[in-house]
Amino acid sequence: MHFAQDHLRPRRRPGKDRRLFLTGLLALSLCLPAASGTEASAATALRSDVRMVNGRPTIHLNGEAVSPMIYALTDVPGGRWSWEELPARTIGQFAARGFRLFQVDLFFDHCWREDGTMDISLARRQIAGVLQARRDAGVIIRFHVTAPKWWMRRHPEEWVRYADTHPRNESTEGFPRIIEEDNGPAERVSMASALWKTEATARLREFLRLLARTPEGRALAGIQVANGVYGEWHNWGFYRNEPDVSEPMNHVFASWLKKRYGSEEALRRAWNDPAVTFASARVPGLDARSATRGIFRDPATEGRTMDYYRCVHELVADNIIHFARTAKEAWPRPLIAGTFYGYYFSTFGRQAAGGHLELQRVLASPFIDYLSGPQAYEPEALKPGDAYRSRSLIMSVRLHRKLWLDEMDAEPTIPIPQAGDHDLILRNGVAAVRRNVLFSATKGMGLWFYDFGVAGVDLDNVRYNQRGSRGTWDHSVIMQDISAMKVIADARLRSPYTSDADVLFVYDTGSFYHTASLRGTDPFSTLTIDHATLAAFKSGVVFDPVHLDDLPLVDLRHYKTIVFGNIWVLTPEQRTYLRTQVASAGRTVVWYYAPGYSDGSTLDVGHCTALTGFSLIAETTATAPAVRILMPGDTARTYTTGTTPLAPLFAVDDPAAEVFGSYVASGHAAVARKVFHDHQAWYIAVPHAADQPLRSILRSGGAHVYATNGEIVYAGNGLLVVHMKNGGAHTITLRSGKTVRFDLPPGNHTLVLDPGTGATLLPVSPAIPDR
Repeated sequence: MHFAQDHLRPRRRPGKDRRLFLTGLLALSLCLPAASGTEASAATALRSDVRMVNGRPTIHLNGEAVSPMIYALTDVPGGRWSWEELPARTIGQFAARGFRLFQVDLFFDHCWREDGTMDISLARRQIAGVLQARRDAGVIIRFHVTAPKWWMRRHPEEWVRYADTHPRNESTEGFPRIIEEDNGPAERVSMASALWKTEATARLREFLRLLARTPEGRALAGIQVANGVYGEWHNWGFYRNEPDVSEPMNHVFASWLKKRYGSEEALRRAWNDPAVTFASARVPGLDARSATRGIFRDPATEGRTMDYYRCVHELVADNIIHFARTAKEAWPRPLIAGTFYGYYFSTFGRQAAGGHLELQRVLASPFIDYLSGPQAYEPEALKPGDAYRSRSLIMSVRLHRKLWLDEMDAEPTIPIPQAGDHDLILRNGVAAVRRNVLFSATKGMGLWFYDFGVAGVDLDNVRYNQRGSRGTWDHSVIMQDISAMKVIADARLRSPYTSDADVLFVYDTGSFYHTASLRGTDPFSTLTIDHATLAAFKSGVVFDPVHLDDLPLVDLRHYKTIVFGNIWVLTPEQRTYLRTQVASAGRTVVWYYAPGYSDGSTLDVGHCTALTGFSLIAETTATAPAVRILMPGDTARTYTTGTTPLAPLFAVDDPAAEVFGSYVASGHAAVARKVFHDHQAWYIAVPHAADQPLRSILRSGGAHVYATNGEIVYAGNGLLVVHMKNGGAHTITLRSGKTVRFDLPPGNHTLVLDPGTGATLLPVSPAIPDR
């Protein structure tokens, strides 16, 4: 994925007419001889699956466990074909360092011709190029089931229609990626199109049947089904625009309502609309979506909008499951099927418009083996000293016996040979790669190295030596360190997985159906999701993130502190469980903003009081809410959330609570602690973008604090990984109480330690040859 500046990753300049491009591409493919014989054939036909081994979801090829470390080519022209010079070089480098799994991209545009025929020559070439480097390689194809451009032009009645703008013609300049303008209001086929789904299903089956008959097909290990923005199953244009008011979407919405309500009388009661019928229940436009007054939608008056968003998200999830099932059933042997899905963190406040809210639906499917997504891009996620992290609630993914794979496209710094600070730049690059790779390892999950560099792309303008002649990680020192991390990952497969987290963050996806969805209208959800977890990283503790629905699957004995994020909507059963089973056992519990404010039908601060044990009252401010806090051992500080008044707001009115922060305007309590007979609880009325007050709460709540000097700590899977922006003196406190001290040279560092002894598992600084 490829989000950038203004929160979207930079993209190549758009390009020439796709018909000319595809015609030339197919002509080239016909001129290239299909590899055959032993050069293209895998050593043996692969049977692939993901199964739980030692407490972690593990890829198996013909029964052999394989570390989930993958090398992946980009889809960008110049770096996407496995047989070409630079991609072939980098595939060979990773293969030489023990990598067995590789990923390549293919689109329907590459194989489904306008005359209706299926040409798999490029697919065969892609696999054959990998097999040139390693005969027993397993190849995963990221297969974009997106309608090819010629099909889209033939069926304008199937296009997505945006609620706030018109589709925009794509530029005819340059030599673009097929997905170049996905995130604009581009001309694309609606994900509600029944015609596209029917034809794409048949063509995917045909593609796989043909590929299965070839020597190259013996090496296919998986299919990752892709569609939506950048293949990541976001609604088209979701970042800036609102989906989808097309006729196909209206047809799906009507069918969905019939299934949900059964009768028009039930629909009328739910929507509080005596005149609505299934035939008249159209997709809500922009006016209806923006009618929310405050952060929460009113279930009594906004049922249509809430139902629409739920319908859209169920549609996307069902499409994913459908195409994954199609791939598995069309292949003659067991085959891994995966998808981009489950993004929760770093979703730019656009969860309802195009996030992944039906996580439980996808996790429940037997046809999905792995979920994946690019690492978080914001806030503070990629630069030196930042907390690299996954986008998903990956504890939930593991609890459902699925694998999570990060798409790691963050670039290390690689110096030019004559750089005066050559060694420092290179050490910084190694530190970044270690941080990124080993975060996934500590969570018992995996990743792929997504290589924009082979196409000459410098995503973040950080690689000092990007001249279009090297892959992203193509430096001997960095590759040697990757090799060493691969050895560590391989060894961990033989040991039981354990998480060393003793802080648990609990989040909900369904709450976004109940909150305002337009940009900037719900800052509190973003703060409790992205910024609260960032504060935890900065606090020196280790935490796991889990979905609210999966909380009963968690062994809560491991967690000293439990932080509840956006659990704004709760059922009676959930309220009882949280009060009796979670807020107990001597734990510290942190409640943010409006826990349980909605029961799905009503909005009432009394729900929050009954759940948390704090007596809460409504609060109003004429300006953006400002809170002054003084946490134990800290200095007083004032923070303001947003730039305009927000509603609803709440304050603590409880004589049994100890106050640590108050609204500046009224003096009413906004941050408070209350001690109960079986637990202590904190309530934070206004979430904050900075690390306080949560940092003080976590450090005093019984969780183990590994470091207190700005270090980022990951721990689990027999690894303790500590990343720091600056050298100097750093003291790490192990769980045993033992301390280990490091005096580090200037620059960024990532220490890889044995969590029991503090011994280094990788050299503190990489060995850099003399130049």
